[in-house]
Amino acid sequence: MKETAILSKLGFLALILMGTSCDWFGGDEPQIVANIRALEAHEKAMVHSSSQFSLDLFHQLRKNGDPNQFYSPYSIHQALSLAMNGNEGEVLEEFIKVLRYEGMELEASNRAAKSLTRYLLELDPKVRLSIANAIWYRQGFQVYTPFKEAVNQYYNAEIAPLDMMNPESVNVINRWIEANTSGLIKEMLDRVSPDAAMYLVNAIYFKGDWKYRFTTTEKAAFYISKNQEVQVDMLKYDEPATLREFIEGDLHYLEIPYSTGHYNMGIIMSNKFGLEEQLKHFDLEHLDNWRENAKESNVILHFPKFKMRYKVENLKADLMDLGLELPFEPSPNNFTRLFDHSTPNMYISRVVHDAFIEVDEKGTEAAAATVVEIELTSAGPHQPRVLKVDRPFVFFIQDNHSGAILFMGKLSDPSQL
Repeated sequence: MKETAILSKLGFLALILMGTSCDWFGGDEPQIVANIRALEAHEKAMVHSSSQFSLDLFHQLRKNGDPNQFYSPYSIHQALSLAMNGNEGEVLEEFIKVLRYEGMELEASNRAAKSLTRYLLELDPKVRLSIANAIWYRQGFQVYTPFKEAVNQYYNAEIAPLDMMNPESVNVINRWIEANTSGLIKEMLDRVSPDAAMYLVNAIYFKGDWKYRFTTTEKAAFYISKNQEVQVDMLKYDEPATLREFIEGDLHYLEIPYSTGHYNMGIIMSNKFGLEEQLKHFDLEHLDNWRENAKESNVILHFPKFKMRYKVENLKADLMDLGLELPFEPSPNNFTRLFDHSTPNMYISRVVHDAFIEVDEKGTEAAAATVVEIELTSAGPHQPRVLKVDRPFVFFIQDNHSGAILFMGKLSDPSQL
């Protein structure tokens, strides 16, 4: 796996979580109310599925040993959910298991994904959030109508043909990603494979101002370990603000709210530099417990200012370790619901993920994109097979729908005609 250079040397775990609301710090703006409503049962199930997948992926990517990471599990979950809709049988079941849709039928999963996404997009009028999906398929192929209808209805996915043999086609996908991440993710794909059958792409963008503004920035120490430190630009509150926190043993959980308070940045740190060891058994039950038991505290927060880009060129090995194996191996059982005609065996050749985040005095801007590349087992479409009718044959004219034969004949010696 190849990762791009990370723009910041700061290491911490950033999770965007839902929080509680409180008054704007030191501001005279009128109170803007978030669009809060009770989640429906299928939306709660979707939150659980997406969150479980997020933590599964978190533990998997921790194994890479990178000191700094940033990615969007929601984007990856959405892109793989698009791919899931092109499958059936055993392959579909594997997608359902890895994406944590257990107990949900395909249509129910799609409906829940649509509903939760709409809820998140409408939640906070002061936070800018966009989630977009697009699909490009091989020019000349015919997309299976139920697949096209599902991804359009539930994921609002744009669908268009693409000339995979044209080297300029990569710019079509890259420009779409750049436009849907507010210019933060550029030149994501290096190429479009001439063997590609389809590209399924998700892009997500977030921009939110802090509820409590940082008013001071100065150089300060950031401790990599007990005996090693680096200097960073440290953001500071000048006055105490009300934040939610929970402390359990050496672990400290904190929520830093955005705008109306219904989006926040969740922080998990260790007071004794043993975070990696302490997070080995970290799961959704722990996180739910910390959220539920977090209490409001008045604190003067110091928080590092940073900017980071993190790219994973192929999540294949990580996803296979999580149990998504069949779609990565060429098989006639893969993606049987993508096209309405026969194709060579297909498989996922790569899952590319690119993410960017910048945290400063005003707030946070973040974006990510995920590309699922599905390839054919041969280079380009099969050339037409040459079939010569050059020997005696029987022929008939029939009604295709009923099968009724209207005319029938035989030709054995054209010279006798």
